[in-house]
Amino acid sequence: MAASTNLMTWEAFEQLPDGDGYHRELIEGELQVLPPPKSRHTEVAYNLHQALVPAAASAEARAFMEAGYKLSSDPPSWVQPDISVLRNARRRETKGEDYYRGAPELAVEVVSPSETASDLNRKVELMLRHGALAVWVVYPEQREVHVFSPDGCSVRQREGETISIAELLPGWELPVSQIFQD
Repeated sequence: MAASTNLMTWEAFEQLPDGDGYHRELIEGELQVLPPPKSRHTEVAYNLHQALVPAAASAEARAFMEAGYKLSSDPPSWVQPDISVLRNARRRETKGEDYYRGAPELAVEVVSPSETASDLNRKVELMLRHGALAVWVVYPEQREVHVFSPDGCSVRQREGETISIAELLPGWELPVSQIFQD
């Protein structure tokens, strides 16, 4: 995405309408708007969320669908991963109507046809820079998951392989094929 001189403020972002079906995020002051997810995207996100809920609970964390995270005020950045896992201690630090601060320990993005590679890469880097232990980018069409870590490494996991995040969910593994089941 080209550099923009017309950046949005945090205050202006918070005034945008809610509940109109659009997915909005603020990436370093740039507003990104995506259309509502289609059925395949929703099914894949649901499968992964359902697999993460019990694992997160046993690790004193919680798995969410579309929770909001305020990564920074300057430049203003707010993301809403399709799925996220946040430790209970951090979750409890957030009071009332505030957003969770910093990136979740695990953020999962299910790729939609309307998303560009550069926008996804920028979002992955931003979440890793703001504290994520891992970001998983799920490609439904290719039936694979790209796992990104803060040290700059990435791994591609395909059907027939398993996915895990030992530093957050010790002992938990998920067959990649389970993510794409109908």
